[in-house]
Amino acid sequence: MPKRFKYFISSFLVSIGFYLYLGLSVESKYFGLMLLVALTAFCFWFGLGIIFEGSFNTRVMSVLLPVLWSLGYGLFSALLPMSLVNMLFLSIFFGMVMYVMFLAENVFLVAIGYRTVPLYRAAYTVSLMVTLLVSFLVFNSLFSFHLPFWGNMLATAVLGFLTFSYQYWAIAIELPDDGKEKGMWPYILVPSLLLVEMVGILSFWPVGVFKGSVYLVATIYVISGLLQAEIRDRLFRGVARNYAYIGAAVVLAAILVTRWG
Repeated sequence: MPKRFKYFISSFLVSIGFYLYLGLSVESKYFGLMLLVALTAFCFWFGLGIIFEGSFNTRVMSVLLPVLWSLGYGLFSALLPMSLVNMLFLSIFFGMVMYVMFLAENVFLVAIGYRTVPLYRAAYTVSLMVTLLVSFLVFNSLFSFHLPFWGNMLATAVLGFLTFSYQYWAIAIELPDDGKEKGMWPYILVPSLLLVEMVGILSFWPVGVFKGSVYLVATIYVISGLLQAEIRDRLFRGVARNYAYIGAAVVLAAILVTRWG
């Protein structure tokens, strides 16, 4: 069976599962979301052909972003008003993003093992865009629940750990040794801690759900950019300065647009 056809079939099956999830009652939504996450992981393993192949780390990392996408998009969609048209539109968009992720993850799997892959940069860019979109949807849903600050920080700690674990894996694939000599934990734990601290600050900052989510997505973008440059030994002064400007602009915007009254 051709790869792209397997990707299409797998994306279609997950889209059907997502459509059924949207039709569930509110009381059954969380149970349905767990089933959707499990279906996503299985379909990706099947589509990529790695159910019984590759290392445990490769199998986990290759489905991590699709699983986060199912989780974030599922939580966000549950907050929207449902109609037949909305359900169809949301399911089609869900499946399209899944298909694009299949293409990106396939490039990453080919890149494992010291190979030079021309499409790697495009695949990484796609994965980063999906990561930022997933982060926005998760934070939007998280702030909508109006949890206490410690609840926001705890949920963000889990999300940050998973997000930056995937980021490290996707970046280090391009290195000759797949990042084995870099020591991955500082590149995962330190960015996760910074993100948790940012969420803790925003939990007391009078920002809306949308603006708070945007600030956090911008934070992940800046950290990911610096992370990528550092892992590849390209963290030059000009690169650090550019990301510092973006970070300063985010902080300035957060201060200027906040209404304290």
